[in-house]
Amino acid sequence: MRNPWLEIPLEDYEGHMSLPSVGQAKMLADHFESLIRQHSPASVALIGCAGGNGLERISPRALDRIVAVDINPDYIAKTGIRHARRLKGLELHCADAESDSMQFAPVDLIYAALLFEYVDAAATMRSLKRHCRPGGILATVLQLPHAVQQAVSPSPYTNLSLLTPRMRLLAPADLCRCSTAAGFVIAEAAAIELPSGKQFRAQNFRSEAAMEGGSV
Repeated sequence: MRNPWLEIPLEDYEGHMSLPSVGQAKMLADHFESLIRQHSPASVALIGCAGGNGLERISPRALDRIVAVDINPDYIAKTGIRHARRLKGLELHCADAESDSMQFAPVDLIYAALLFEYVDAAATMRSLKRHCRPGGILATVLQLPHAVQQAVSPSPYTNLSLLTPRMRLLAPADLCRCSTAAGFVIAEAAAIELPSGKQFRAQNFRSEAAMEGGSV
């Protein structure tokens, strides 16, 4: 089955996320900016970057390396057009985050927001661990179930309905279990609620150093 993220035009996705009734584009960019300010990383990776939402918040000389990853080549191309000239350390990778096709040097901070709803959590955690430096931070944002609202908000951008069969809301506790198995430890967590009433869980995990040798 073809991945629905390859079928949705970037203009539709960004239009949907920026609708006042959705409001998620600004929330995600605000959170990304806050993480950079809090952790002062030298290098970051934006996983599922779409058109690069949040990269506009980074000062040109603030970071040594910036990695942007997405499965959709059109999204990656647009990210480059928008940001490569201003952000000299920008690396662009068209890759699946849960597979070995994602290959880049490890970074200090990985931002994976609204990603785990569409991937195999255990495989993706293992992949992200390979790309996070020991002591580095994996920052995640999960959408939580809502008693009334649909998981994918209704909007004029009807292509977004393609995501509904693929989307699976993951419990924060399940993500923690996957992170522990991959070699992360939970560092902090916080609730996010939008004016629409939709709720999210932000969880930061710290990458532990790999253990040398085997058990006896």
